[in-house]
Amino acid sequence: MLLAGLLILMNSRWSTAEQPLWTSSSRAALASSPLLQFNRELQQLAASVLPAVVSLKVYTKREAGAPPENHPNVPDSPLQIATGSGFIIRADGLVVTNDHVVEDVIRIEVQLYGDKILEAKVIGRDPIGDLALLKIQGNQSLPVVPLGRSSELQVGQLVAAFGSPFGFEHTMTFGVVSAIKRRFMRSGIVGGYIQTDASINTGNSGGPLVDMQGAVVGLNTATVGRGELGFAIPIDAIKAVLPQLYQSGDVHRGWLGVQIRPLDGENTYETGAGQNRGVYVLDVLNDQPAHRAGILAGDVITQFNGAVIQTPLDLQSAVAGTPVGTTVQVQLLRKKARQIVKLTVGEMPAESQ
Repeated sequence: MLLAGLLILMNSRWSTAEQPLWTSSSRAALASSPLLQFNRELQQLAASVLPAVVSLKVYTKREAGAPPENHPNVPDSPLQIATGSGFIIRADGLVVTNDHVVEDVIRIEVQLYGDKILEAKVIGRDPIGDLALLKIQGNQSLPVVPLGRSSELQVGQLVAAFGSPFGFEHTMTFGVVSAIKRRFMRSGIVGGYIQTDASINTGNSGGPLVDMQGAVVGLNTATVGRGELGFAIPIDAIKAVLPQLYQSGDVHRGWLGVQIRPLDGENTYETGAGQNRGVYVLDVLNDQPAHRAGILAGDVITQFNGAVIQTPLDLQSAVAGTPVGTTVQVQLLRKKARQIVKLTVGEMPAESQ
């Protein structure tokens, strides 16, 4: 009887010991999972974009007082380091970043994907548009990321932000487009910002915001709160001025010389502008491009150089992105009659910028 009890106890212990401590997943069962397929797509997106993303260390003169957070002083040096991000748009090393990243720069170190470090120089700055163009030194051929079309973005669209938040190089975050044409900072210059919930923090500035095809749709620029809301400059506004920035090192923006406001119920009826499309010309400045073209107060501008105008932001960004001296067609409503005038774009005065 005692022996039987011992055998039962031993068998019980062996049975317990033979039970696994955990259950392993069945990869075969998950192979066709839509979530797993989507996850693979995100991994492929990261693999295609990250090689063209760079981390920047910008050496500037040390100012009196403590350095700002994440901008540590270099020991025994009169310099301090600012961190930022950028992305390569041409294989010979052209890099787009924010102007505020390279402000007061003395030396720029570029960390490529794979940790190789090279130096770069600034070849163009646009402080008003917060845009800078860098050239990585050397004759190497580098991976690039294509530029997309921010005009096609829609709220809810999936996007990914790349950069070096808090100095952690080559980081990817993921989210959606929360809003478009958001009024924030220099919204009239860039046509309104892209707002996203993809995490953007200190050090992300200058990195790319990309769509699910791996094309850049925005330049990560600013954050509100603790990274909960990020803002990016639309890539269309950047493409409009990149040729100037590359050729001359600065940007001269277009100018009409009008005061405008959105259409409201009263002036929509008076002018015959249907569906609130167009912007109302409140005043025309004397001897400025709009005045010389014959545009009058009370007109409603509905198209500029082929672009449909629905809001003041649309007109401001379209004009600002047009090279100075370009002759364009402006479509407008005057006393409910449609007209087309030709206008030569002037240069935006410094005080207006």
